[in-house]
Amino acid sequence: MSWRKVRRILLFYSMIISGIITTITGFILYFWPSGPRAGQLVIFGFQKQFWQDIHTYLALIAAVLIMLHVIENKACVKMYIRETLKG
Repeated sequence: MSWRKVRRILLFYSMIISGIITTITGFILYFWPSGPRAGQLVIFGFQKQFWQDIHTYLALIAAVLIMLHVIENKACVKMYIRETLKG
């Protein structure tokens, strides 16, 4: 298997995993109770600040991975843009 194919596979699965975990942490934060001591509440062994940090960092990692994916597939992106603008 060529290095390019391995790189594309790793990039794809990294995007999927970071997107899924970002979605899960987003749901946890969305349904987190609000109030004076809600930040001290522990869910799955972690407090709210931990979940916020994980969510933020994984979202940034996902954004970087998406940019790398677009760069890796720039020939296809150019073709899609050309075909879209043509018709």
